[in-house]
Parts: sequence; structure tokens; C-alpha cells
Amino acid sequence: MKQSFQNKRVLVIGLGLSGRASSHFLLKQGASVYGVDRSQELLDTNLELSNLRKNGLQVAHESIDLDIKAFDLVVASPGVPQSHPLWVKAQHFGISVIGEMELACRGLSQRFIGITGTNGKTTVTLMVTHVLNSCGISAKALGNIGLPLTAEVEKLSPNDVIVAELSSFQLETLESPVIDAAVILNITPDHLDRYATMEDYAKAKIRIQKCLKPSATCLVEEGAYRNYQHLFDKEKVKTYGYSPKCDFFNDQNQIFFQQKIEQILPLEYRGLISHDVENWIAAYALCRVFEIAPEQFIKAASTFRKPSHRIEFVKSLRGVDYYDDSKGTNIDAVIRAVQSLKGKIVLIAGGVDKGSAYTPWIAVFKDKVKCICAIGQAAEKIKKDLCEAVPVEIFDSLDAAVENAALKAEKGESVLLSPGCSSFDMFKDYAHRGDEFKRIVNAL
Repeated sequence: MKQSFQNKRVLVIGLGLSGRASSHFLLKQGASVYGVDRSQELLDTNLELSNLRKNGLQVAHESIDLDIKAFDLVVASPGVPQSHPLWVKAQHFGISVIGEMELACRGLSQRFIGITGTNGKTTVTLMVTHVLNSCGISAKALGNIGLPLTAEVEKLSPNDVIVAELSSFQLETLESPVIDAAVILNITPDHLDRYATMEDYAKAKIRIQKCLKPSATCLVEEGAYRNYQHLFDKEKVKTYGYSPKCDFFNDQNQIFFQQKIEQILPLEYRGLISHDVENWIAAYALCRVFEIAPEQFIKAASTFRKPSHRIEFVKSLRGVDYYDDSKGTNIDAVIRAVQSLKGKIVLIAGGVDKGSAYTPWIAVFKDKVKCICAIGQAAEKIKKDLCEAVPVEIFDSLDAAVENAALKAEKGESVLLSPGCSSFDMFKDYAHRGDEFKRIVNAL
């Protein structure tokens, strides 16, 4: 039964995209909504917030002295940590704190696919959405992909399928059992500026299994399952990967389900162990659980095109290839990008550090990465962690890093932007960073 927010007094913490969508959703439901944010500039200049205020939203800087007991519910945006003072106060007084995704899910009737993991979420979300639509099933890609569920839920028809990209931040507060099929793509170091340990980060990802319907299945990449199997409900899990022990596995030539051959891999994936193959097999397994036939999936997936900024070829100049992997915002993503390219690489890395050491790059970069052009807040840490193994030079702008990389790269080599960090010290987001990289490269 759909939960009513009529006449509820709700505090929204964080008024970015998610918080504004939550506020709009709640106001339409007849709630009394008070929103706070740490950015006074956002509060003063955002046009959408201005319109929401005309519709009844009250706003203030988060430093205001609020009586938390005056609220029936708190909705925290994904970027707000559980250590936030208002979150802590709400818990102290027994007031429920949920996220935007949970707000939308309360009373949801549509079928729901949940996709999480450290790397590959957006690609798999879009691929599954593309395949379902190609097979005549109306599907919408929502969630962490950029379209808040609260902004779209009232536009959905009863027969639509929600394909939701779910971040660990969103999963921290998701609890409604709405998911018909789920996948955990991988769990590798990320967001350790927010989580005290890798185990805490893994627990946030694995919370997705708590939101499954009774008959639902959770697919898990074999490495993630092996490393954290003590956290899984084994009755609900099916694994996928390269090992014959997995429920779904590929031997780099054929796809097997429960030891039986289902399909031959498409030619471009045969003989490979790569992130692209793992994303493809994850989407395949998820669609099979959702009753898409193997031949239907293969035909539909053949027309899918990977989104931008994911090891995207930009151009070749004087025999040097340039690649934009701006979406590579953690340690493992950079490793995958480096492994996927042939020949020597001049790497451009850096941005806002996310709490992980860069030393895992050393073994992979040996004889592969000839030098690193480091930028952003993390540049000094990258140099400290890697300078004894790989030459590292620091630059104060992306323009300077690209121009220097172009001088260092020789014919047959590649220049790769794969930052291993978030972008917010120098850019609006990873897409802005990738677009700037492409602009600079095309101007060389």
C-alpha cells in the first residue's frame, strides 16, 4: 500500500538534484517540507529551488538551529553522511531518516531491477534498459544514473520496468522490498573517505539483498562473493564470472548456465578477460533472470553503444591514440583501463582523493605506464605513493597535463585520462572533465 505523506512535516537535508526532487515529490503529496543545504550560493541562486519555494518549500542554511523534534521524517540526500549532526539528532530522538530512493519506493508497484557495484553500474543499467526496450518491455533507467526516482515515479505506467543504478550511498537507507532482480557487479576500494573500512563499504553495497522481493534473485560477481560471502544470504544469490563454479560463467568462448551451454559469446568478446566482458555477462545474466531468451539478448545487445567517458577513443594524432576514461574515479577502474590498452601509456590522473592508497597501481603499471601527469588535490599523494616505481610530474591544469603528455607519448603509444579520483576540485563532474579533455585533445 502506498504510504501517504499528507500533512507530514519533513526535513530534507541537501538540496542538490536528489534533494530538490524529494522536496517536489513531498510537496505534491501534501507534506510540509523544510530543506537545508550547506551551500548558501545554491540557496540564493538556484532557479528550481526558487520555484519550489513558491510552492511552499521553506529553506535555510544547514547551520541554522533547528528543533529536530518538530519533524515526522528526515530525508537525507545521498551525499549526506550518517555522521551529519542533523542525522545524528534525528536518530537520537527516534525520527526515521531515509533517502530519496526509499522515499520513492514506499508503495511502488512497478517491477524493479537494482544494479550496484563499484564500477560498471551505468553501462550495465543502460545496457539492460536497452535490451528490455528492444525486446518490447518498456523500461526506464533511473536512480544514480542522473534521474531521481521521485522525479519520475508518477510518470511511470503500471507495466513499466524500473532499471535503477544504486550507489552505496543510496543503499544505506533503502529498505523497502521492491526489487525483482538485482546484481552486484564488483566490490573494490572506493569512497574510503566516507567508510571506515572496506567491510563497511561492502556492507553498504550488499544491503541491496535486503530489498529483494521474496522470490527475487541477487546476482553477484564471483570475486565480490568470494571476498564477502559471509555477508550474503546464500539462498538468494547466484554468481557469475569466469569460473565453472559460477551459476553463470563464460569460458571466453561460450556462456554456461548451471553447467549447460546456452550461447556462444559474440566475436568481439571471445578470448578476453576484461571489464567490458564482465559488464556484458552481468547484463546477460540479469536479463536471463528477467526471462529474456539468450538469442533475444544477443541480438538486442549488439546494437547497444557504451556511454561516453568510459575508455572512449577520442582521436589519433601523429601515431598516438588518446582515450577519455574520465568515469574512472577509483583505483580499480584505472587498473582496468590500463589493462585494456595495448602498448605504452602516458597516464593523466588525479582530482579529489577518495581515501585509498595508489600503491596497488605499481604492479599493474610496471612496463606499461611510462609516466604519470598528475593533477588536482591528489597529485602530491599520487607522486608520494608511486614516484619510486613510475615517473610522476605534477601540473596545475588539465590543459598543461595534456600538452605535456602529448610531448612524452611516442608513436604506437596512448595518452589515457583515467583519474582514479572524483572531479569536484577542478570540474563540475566527471562528464565536464571528460569533455574538457576531448576539447583540449582536439585542439592539439
